[in-house]
Amino acid sequence: MLIPLVQNETLKILRRKRFAVVAAILFAIIALVTYSQYRRLRENRNRNWRAETQQQVASYQNTLRRGRIGESWARSLRAEINRLQFYLDHDIEPNKPTAPLFVRTFANVAGFLLLPLLVGILGSDIVSAENAEGTDKLLLTRPVRRWKVLTAKLVTLWGFATLTLATGAVLAYGVSAPFLPRGGWMAPTFTGFSIAKGALQIDAVRQLPLWKDTLIAYGLEWFALLTVACIALLLSVLFKSSAAAIGTMLASLIGGTILTRISPDWTAGKYLFVSALPLADYYTGEPPPYDGMSMLFCIALLGTWAIAATAISYTVFTQRDVFG
Repeated sequence: MLIPLVQNETLKILRRKRFAVVAAILFAIIALVTYSQYRRLRENRNRNWRAETQQQVASYQNTLRRGRIGESWARSLRAEINRLQFYLDHDIEPNKPTAPLFVRTFANVAGFLLLPLLVGILGSDIVSAENAEGTDKLLLTRPVRRWKVLTAKLVTLWGFATLTLATGAVLAYGVSAPFLPRGGWMAPTFTGFSIAKGALQIDAVRQLPLWKDTLIAYGLEWFALLTVACIALLLSVLFKSSAAAIGTMLASLIGGTILTRISPDWTAGKYLFVSALPLADYYTGEPPPYDGMSMLFCIALLGTWAIAATAISYTVFTQRDVFG
C-alpha cells in the first residue's frame, strides 16, 4: 500500500514543478561558477602558485596581528594559515581548478546553505499544500492509516532530497568538464586539519584519493539533507499555510546561518540544527562556529533533530481533527 502512496506524492511534487525550478537554479549557479573557474584557469596558466600562497599566508597573519576581528573569524584564519602552510611544505598546489575538484568543492559550498534551502522549498508545503488545494479533508478521511500517508510523504521527500544532491553533483561535473581539466579523480586530498590551543593538529590528517574523499563528503551532506527534510515535514504539518511553512523554513535556515557567524560567543547556538549542517566542511577540517562541535557531535545533533521532528510530525498529524 505504501508504494502507490509514494508514487502519488511524487507526482504531486512533479506537477507543482518545484523540482524543475530546483534543477534550473542549480544549473544557473553551477554555470556561473564554472565560468569563473574557467576564467581563473586561463588567467593563472603561468602563475607562481607557491609565491601566491605564501603571500596569502602573510596577509592572513597580518590580519591576525591587527587583532580587530572576532574570535570565530580568527580561529578560521589560523586554521587556513596552517592548512596552506601544510600544502607549501609538501609542495602540493591547493585548489587547482579541475572538474573533479569542482564536484568535490560543490559539496562544501552548496551544503552550507544552497542545498538545504532547495530541499526546504521542496518539502515545507508537502502537507500544507493539501489545505491550499482543498484536499486536506479528503486526505485525512481516506481509508488509509494516517501514519502511512505521512510516511509516504516523508519517503518521497527523502527521495527528492537525495535526487537534489545527486542532480547537483551530476551538473557540477557535466557543466564543468567541457571547460576544466577532466582528470584528477585519483589526485591526493588532505583532510582532518584542526586547531587546538592555537596549534595545528595533524594527527587526524588523512590522505585519500579525490574520488573517495568526494563520496564521503557527499554522504555526510546527504545525511544533513535528510535532517532538513524531516524539519521541513514538521513545519508543513504544523502550518496550514504553504507560505507560512516555507517562510518559516527559509527564515530558520538563513537566520540560523547568520546567527552562527555573528554570535560565536552564544554557545547555546551550537545546538541549532543549522550549526551542524555543513558536515562536509567539518569533515574537511574547517573550524566549526562554536568550540566543542566535533564531527560526531554534529552527526548526533542532526540525528536528534531529525528524530524529534519526525516524532512530533507523526503525533500531530495522526491526532489532527478533520475539521480543525
